[in-house]
Formats: sequence, C-alpha cells, structure tokens
Amino acid sequence: MRTEIIAAAGIVAAAVIGVRVMDAREAVAEAPELESMTVRAASLTPSGSGVSGAWGDEVRISASPDHQYYVNADVNRRSARFLVDTGASYVALRDSDARNAGIYTSYTDYTYPVHTANGETKAAFVTIDEIEIDGLRIEGVKAFILQDEQLAVNLLGMSFLSRLESVEARRGELVLRG
Repeated sequence: MRTEIIAAAGIVAAAVIGVRVMDAREAVAEAPELESMTVRAASLTPSGSGVSGAWGDEVRISASPDHQYYVNADVNRRSARFLVDTGASYVALRDSDARNAGIYTSYTDYTYPVHTANGETKAAFVTIDEIEIDGLRIEGVKAFILQDEQLAVNLLGMSFLSRLESVEARRGELVLRG
C-alpha cells in the first residue's frame, strides 16, 4: 500500500509539473521574438486622411507625398493616425494614443527591448481588443506600446496586416482586403 501511495504522489507531482511546463511554453509562444523585433519609427506625418475609399471589404489608401501610406484607424473605437509599415512585426502605438483607446500601462510593463529610429528602448507588450479601418476590423491584435518621445507616429505592422486577406501596393495606392 505504501508503494501505491508513493506512486500516486509521483503521478500527481508529474502532472502538476507537466501543466506548469505547458503553461510556460504557451506564454513563450505568445510573446514576441525579441531577437528579431525591430520597430521602425517615421519622422514625418503628412496631413490628410490618405483613405480614398472603401468598398465592402476593401480599403484603398493613397500614397502621401513622401510615398508612404498613412491611415486613420479606430483603436478600441478611438481614432488614431498610423503609418502602414510592412517592415514592423507588430503594431506599435504611442502611449498617448493607447491611453486614449483605454489601454493603460505602467512603468513596470516596459520590459521588451525594441529598436526605433531613436535607438534602443523598452516597450510594453499588449493585446488590443480591436483595430478597424473603414469596416475592416481585426480583433485581438498584438502590439507594442512605446513612450511618445520614442515613436513619432503609430505603426500599423504585420500583427494587423497579416490577418487581412491581402495587402497590395499598386499605382500609388495600398489596397487592404479583409
């Protein structure tokens, strides 16, 4: 009987350890790959909405004079200006725009090292409830929050763009399809 109790205790301990290992692996899988994370910050923010129209599940964004694509998007139903950046792995949001969208971070949340045009800094990693551009809505978008002085304009990166049906640049327009 003593051997059976020891064996049962060993099985329970192994199950608890197994669950903890699986939870840790899931947390690592959801976290961004820090070695390859680069956030490119833009220095110009031209005026004008940049959106030339939306048809059903398609949004067309005209190129700005600096040949970039800027768009107004709703972050948790609050408007924010973005540079569409296929070179950014994640959406990058300025702290002031995050707060405006109801996303609050504290000093201790800024633990992820990222590289910007202003050098290396720390960012907070969050999940945004939703981002919508003229009817194209993506929920549960992974994003980095950076201090305003570290990011000149919000970046609409691949954590949003890769969840669309397609992203195509043609004849001075960027076409997003949901």
